Amino acid sequence: MPSVLRAIPAAVVALLAGCGPSGRQPSRGSLETAANAISYTANGWSQGERDQAYHLAEGSELMPYSLLANLKSVKTGKPFLQEMERFGFLPDRSGPMNPYGLPVGLTLSRSRNAGTAGMEIVGFNCAACHVGELTYQGRRVRIDGAPATVNLQAYQVEFKESLDAAMKSPRDLVALVIAIEKARSTPNTPSEQDAIKYDGEAAVKGAGDVEAAPTADPSFHSVSSAVADATRPARPPDFKERLKDDIAILRARLAYLKNGKLLLDGTEPGPGRIDAFGAARNLLFPQYAAKMQSPVSFPFIWSVPDNIGKKAADFKWIHYDGNTNSILERNIGQALGMGAVFDPKTYESTLRIANLHSLEVLTHKLQPPKWPADVLGAIDEGKAQQGERIFNEKCAGCHQDRMFPQMQIGTDPNRANSFGQPVGEVPFPKAVAPILNGLKMRAFADDGVSPAEQAGMDANPVVWRATTQYLARPLNGIWATGPYLHNGSVPTLYDLLHPGSRPARFVAGNREFDPVKIGYQSGLDATGANVWVFDTTQPGNSNIGHSGDAFGTTLTEDQKSALLEYLKKL
Repeated sequence: MPSVLRAIPAAVVALLAGCGPSGRQPSRGSLETAANAISYTANGWSQGERDQAYHLAEGSELMPYSLLANLKSVKTGKPFLQEMERFGFLPDRSGPMNPYGLPVGLTLSRSRNAGTAGMEIVGFNCAACHVGELTYQGRRVRIDGAPATVNLQAYQVEFKESLDAAMKSPRDLVALVIAIEKARSTPNTPSEQDAIKYDGEAAVKGAGDVEAAPTADPSFHSVSSAVADATRPARPPDFKERLKDDIAILRARLAYLKNGKLLLDGTEPGPGRIDAFGAARNLLFPQYAAKMQSPVSFPFIWSVPDNIGKKAADFKWIHYDGNTNSILERNIGQALGMGAVFDPKTYESTLRIANLHSLEVLTHKLQPPKWPADVLGAIDEGKAQQGERIFNEKCAGCHQDRMFPQMQIGTDPNRANSFGQPVGEVPFPKAVAPILNGLKMRAFADDGVSPAEQAGMDANPVVWRATTQYLARPLNGIWATGPYLHNGSVPTLYDLLHPGSRPARFVAGNREFDPVKIGYQSGLDATGANVWVFDTTQPGNSNIGHSGDAFGTTLTEDQKSALLEYLKKL
């Protein structure tokens, strides 16, 4: 790895280890107990690498930490950070990379936004969507690289509604600002009892009138990552001035939240899914906003291809439709969708390009997880041997990173067809490619990444394309990746092998595992904070396809049982 990039994670650790508490701490009891009771599948990361992968900032700047730590939820009446598993987020320990004990995939960094430079800011990284966990009879198994069951839309809606409610109530808003100021240990901060004195301030009374604003901001300016990490924001001595400043920041965050809808009159994603490219299209080209009807499951990320230094003929493709060879540009797009702010003309942004590359390097270390026999029970080796022969005959030939026409697979076509839909008169791949490249090159320049280092960070040339096909990836570790098919429309591998009886409705978001059918328990009687009913009749949700002789419909029940047993071993 280039020398400048090797230093980045250590610098972040040093920065965060030196941070004193700047906000109300999350409730530790249940969070710490749950985090310490977890076993890991040990499929590639050391604990230090896991800490980086879970919390290294990639440039998403969603909200100041002091806001997140002090805002109350309109639904629970408790601090918003309490019980984040209601959205499917996974608990994690506090430590140098995670000083406030935030859930997996939430990051803490110093803001690169020139207007808030140096402020502790919370964002998301890859781990929010690509770390899974199963439970079974009271045991918890964390699986690095597996699809998460997080419901990003439910999180975003509740946070937006909670902040909106606080902004529209002068008493609650002033109390929130006072709590934020106290969390920063700012002198001359009034008591909560004195909050009523400021209810009539003009900035307070008009705070709730906020229009949506995109994170593509033509007035945006940034500072480099190094400058941001070394900056501590100055605070005016007068509380009234700080009140105005804080309200301005809160209004800006609420404006971004109101704009950043994951759903626009389309199909609800629910836990473990997102229409990432529909969201990207509507974010980058709002004048051509369209219904989002192509939600897909978060893919597993072990064994993702490394195309750096390879010739074009040797590229392997990523995403369900094999639409690009660039993980770096793909992750830039992810950071934009998760709150990175940028100027659409100059391409200044809050991206942390070296960290994005470091996260990719960590991803390449992941291996498929092994079946946790100590938790889920031993594999029947005799049946697995019979299943291996069936797998080699029926499955192995296709699942080799090969592309297949929709008509041949027969699964829901929305995802494959949506990516190439035009933006005006320009196909989406052609429209989005120069934006992602522009953001990448500006981020390289802002953080002083040399051309030699750049060459070791991305494919060359980068390709974005519309295939209208689907990619059949190798099935190693497939037991840990339910629900199945690209859109998550089939709850278990057993259901996949029984296309005539796949459930039309089932519960998603439940983490209790079914080691016989192989997948999460999905009965409609399941209960829990994050459960949600998947309806296969909605656009993009069809459970058709992957059926016929090639997919095992001519197998006997004994043969299907043997095949399932072998899939535990992959």
